[in-house]
Amino acid sequence: MARLLLSFLLTVFFTLGAKAEIVDYIVAVVNGSPILYSELLEYAKNNRIRDLRKARDSMIERKILVMEAEKKGITVSEEELKSAILDLIKRGNYSSEEAFKESLQKEGISMEDVKRELKEQLLMAKLIAREVKSKVEVTDIDVKKACKAKGSLARRQVYYIYTKSREKIEKVLSALKSGARFEDLAKTYSEDPTTAGRGGYIGSLPKGSLIKPLDSVVWSLKPGTYKMVELRRGYYVVYVKSEEVVGCNEEEVRRKLFMEKFQKRLNDYIEELKKRASVKVYL
Repeated sequence: MARLLLSFLLTVFFTLGAKAEIVDYIVAVVNGSPILYSELLEYAKNNRIRDLRKARDSMIERKILVMEAEKKGITVSEEELKSAILDLIKRGNYSSEEAFKESLQKEGISMEDVKRELKEQLLMAKLIAREVKSKVEVTDIDVKKACKAKGSLARRQVYYIYTKSREKIEKVLSALKSGARFEDLAKTYSEDPTTAGRGGYIGSLPKGSLIKPLDSVVWSLKPGTYKMVELRRGYYVVYVKSEEVVGCNEEEVRRKLFMEKFQKRLNDYIEELKKRASVKVYL
């Protein structure tokens, strides 16, 4: 292996003449397979990665995944490759395969380069689907637990009457005991110009929307009940008309949980492959 690598280095670094000239160099070697600086530049450009070290690390991971796929006997058929190219043409809105090839030619890219790139992508996708995706499971219990954790989904229809006068608040409480409508009393007695015209209606509020003393009262009351609160600035009668719980979108939660589990498992899988691989870095 050492002699083969030395032979490769001599071929890359020196011209055939007596004069030595550096034309390219190795930035990393993955399981005996080199990554050249020219390849790194091309990869960084195509993937819009400005930091060459990040691009190098990405190339190393990619090479490890492709090698692992080949090691496990995963293959890509000509039919699959052809289908992937047709999909690329369709997504790029090219009128024909010829138009696609002409566009590649203008960019200095050969069809062989495209095929090689697509083949590697398909190999990695198949490997990840088999070794990672197929082993990710989101149960109904996981979904229910995630939905339950979203306690902030509860909202309450809140009203209040505010006044600085003790006499007024006593009249309000007396009237409420007699069965008067809260909204009518708010319009008559409330000194809050913003809510008085709306019958004291503040809004449909989640927990934590009001100042702490009022918020505590709102969330301690049973829907359909009221309570008087005395604060430094005056008196409030807080009324919780009703409560609604916005339904948990279980499918959306399931998808989110799946992606979280999938991403973690994929990261762990790649890290495990990297630990087993022989990687030497020169950049």
